[in-house]
Amino acid sequence: MRSFHLENMAASVDRQTIHMDQGICYNPEYLAFGAMRHYPSRIAQIARAVWKGELEASEYGADTVFAPILSGLGERWQNFGEDRNDYLLISLLFRELFVKKGFKKDAADALRETVQKNGGHIVAANEKERARWEAFIPRLEGSGICLLIDDATFAFASENAYELGAFLKKKGIEVQKDLGPHFLGFEYFAAGLIDEGIEHLSALVKRLKDGGAHTVVTLSGQSHYALTTLCAALGIEHELRVRHILEYADSLAIDRAYLLPGSFCGRYLPKINERIGRLTAAEGERRIKNSKEFLPLIENGRRVNLPTMWLAPLCAEFAAFGGNEKVNEGILENGIREIKRAGYSQLVVFDPFEFRAAKEAGLKPVYYLALIG
Repeated sequence: MRSFHLENMAASVDRQTIHMDQGICYNPEYLAFGAMRHYPSRIAQIARAVWKGELEASEYGADTVFAPILSGLGERWQNFGEDRNDYLLISLLFRELFVKKGFKKDAADALRETVQKNGGHIVAANEKERARWEAFIPRLEGSGICLLIDDATFAFASENAYELGAFLKKKGIEVQKDLGPHFLGFEYFAAGLIDEGIEHLSALVKRLKDGGAHTVVTLSGQSHYALTTLCAALGIEHELRVRHILEYADSLAIDRAYLLPGSFCGRYLPKINERIGRLTAAEGERRIKNSKEFLPLIENGRRVNLPTMWLAPLCAEFAAFGGNEKVNEGILENGIREIKRAGYSQLVVFDPFEFRAAKEAGLKPVYYLALIG
């Protein structure tokens, strides 16, 4: 029986409605739109009131709950050192609340149609991309290591298949024949389709286990989060050893790099963010004194910024359905401003969706898979 319900997270719901607005100057939705309705605690207040029957559900409320890109930036946990997953998890349930009341049906239908059109995937892959992965990744019949190439990485980062393959060969890692792509189903949760998301993620975990995998190597923060934190929250049990590819890396070949770990790696997965920090640090680097408090810039090192949990995002790290395009545009513009003020030589991106956004914005990013050693 499903245990992931608002009723079982009532204390978290109450806590998330109480905030003193300290994170407002970092919250991407507020910075994009300048409206307090998009600030995390205000969103929680609206959704909680609907859940408690104190407020009528409306299009306004549904639009407010679906607008955030779920980045975790500017939320309560950042200010008060609380569980970094609470707000994200209740946000998914808030969206389900409105879906069950008849809102955002078009978004749900669009998501389902997209997955069906793409043969069970959220992002379509072409044969050229598949050929790159299959040509360069070392594979072995009977291997117990699954290289989980998620949909977005498969489609947006296939040009780095050679470098990733060379890295795996250097480490003596041969993976299972099936390279995917694998759709984790996070979009179902983000669209409020919790039951469909649980069904999909459970089936994926079963396929991985039935396929003989004992270790799953992830390439994106979203896929790592889904197989670890999200599975645990949903009660999807497995004994798979889930490792991010950066756990195997000894170095990142960066040069005056602006580091953009993304929301999953940079905020929700602190061990991976710490790993990025260790792989990019250099002896003798110094913080520039007039940097912003939580966004320190660096000189005399290989990087020009620190990978803190406060870095501005460029976009949602999933395919968003039912969001607010004006908010999304504002988030992108604000993220670009933060990046450009740093004066970097390389823009190193760790999330495939942000990598695509940075390329489309003309920022000429480098994907981290091209730099691992």
